[in-house]
Amino acid sequence: MSGRIRLAWLVCLCVLATLGTLLPAPALAGNDKQASDVAALKQRMDQWLQGYNSADVSRMMEVYADDFSQEVPGAPGLTCKNELAQRLTGLFSRYDTHIVSVIDEAYVSGDMAFDRGHYTVSYTPKGGGPTLTAKGRYLEIWKRSDGVWRVYHVVETPDQERSGPITAM
Repeated sequence: MSGRIRLAWLVCLCVLATLGTLLPAPALAGNDKQASDVAALKQRMDQWLQGYNSADVSRMMEVYADDFSQEVPGAPGLTCKNELAQRLTGLFSRYDTHIVSVIDEAYVSGDMAFDRGHYTVSYTPKGGGPTLTAKGRYLEIWKRSDGVWRVYHVVETPDQERSGPITAM
């Protein structure tokens, strides 16, 4: 390597080293806070899953914001928490259900957060008949109010067209 090239590399390394000392260090407390917020968010998600798998609509409704809304392609949208409770109550009266959900990503920024993932849900008719299985993906937007995370908006995307009013979320 020629002297000029070595000198150019040395100057670049010195500039980078100097810039590195001028930039703020990563906020470790911020990383801890992010991890703590995500853990709190996941606890609320677990509450919802446990409610769904035990057909406990009240437990599930605690997770939703009062101004909750939901979108599912091919189904009427929801803009009312009470309507969601009625739909779930009807679903649980007709089917034994079980959902497995996998969180692919969760992120918190201040008092807003999102998570996205995929799910498999089974519906066994209480009156007999074959078990139906549905799979899909979801995106949830969360808001923290008074220190409590609540689902504000859900977009659910089934992997296939569904027949009937079955929705997992």
